[in-house]
Amino acid sequence: MKRISTLICIAAVTVIMALMPTDVAAQTTQQPYIDMQANVEREVTPDELYISITIKESDYKGKKSLADMQEAMLGVLKRNRIDVPECLTLDFMGSNVSYKIFSSRMIPKSQARYILKLNDAAIMQKIIYDLEDANISNIELEETKYTKEDELKTELGIEAMKKAQSQAIALAGAIGQEIGKAISINSWMSHNNPQPRLYKAARAMTTEEAAVDAAGVTPQAISISKLTYSVNVNVRFELK
Repeated sequence: MKRISTLICIAAVTVIMALMPTDVAAQTTQQPYIDMQANVEREVTPDELYISITIKESDYKGKKSLADMQEAMLGVLKRNRIDVPECLTLDFMGSNVSYKIFSSRMIPKSQARYILKLNDAAIMQKIIYDLEDANISNIELEETKYTKEDELKTELGIEAMKKAQSQAIALAGAIGQEIGKAISINSWMSHNNPQPRLYKAARAMTTEEAAVDAAGVTPQAISISKLTYSVNVNVRFELK
C-alpha cells in the first residue's frame, strides 16, 4: 500500500512539473503588451578644442631657429593668458639631416609639434590669428569634445523614456486601455564625430578678404562643427 502511495505521489509531481512550463508560457502569451520606440537628439557646442601647432625650421629658410619660433609661440599664448603648463603639450620633436643634391653640405631639419587645449572658439580664433602674425601658420583643429557627455546621456535617456511612455498612453487610450509597468527596456546611444574643420584661417583667405582684414575690419569668425548626440529606447509596456 505504501509503495502504491509513493508511486502516486511521484506521478503527481511529474505531471505538475510537466505542466508548469506550459502554464507559464500560456500566461505570458495571454499578457497583452505594447512595444514603443522613441528617439531624442540634441546638438551641443564642444567645450574642449584641441589644435595642433607645428613649427619647422625649414619653413624659415635658416632665418629663424626652432628655439626662436618656440619662444614666439609661447609669447602669443602668454599674451592671451593661456596657462601654458596646463594647456600645452609637446606631441613630437624631431631632427634629421639631409644632403643637398650635388653638394656635400649638410642641411639640418628640425621640427616640433604641439597640442594646445582650449575651451572657447573665440579665444582659439584670436590665438590662431596672433600665431599667424608671428609667422606660425601650420595650425590645425585636431579634435573637439563635450566634457558633460555622461550627464547628457542620462538626461536624453530620461527624455526618451518619457516620450515612449507618453506615446504608449496615447495609443492605448485610443482603444480604451491603459498601460501598466514596463516589462523590458532596451536603449542605445550614438553621437557623430565630424571631421574637425577650421574656417577663415589667414593663410586660406582670398586676396579680397585679406585686403578687408588689413583695413581693420574684424575677420569672420571661425566656425566649429557641433556634436549631435542621439538616444534610442525600445520599451515594452503591459496593457491593462
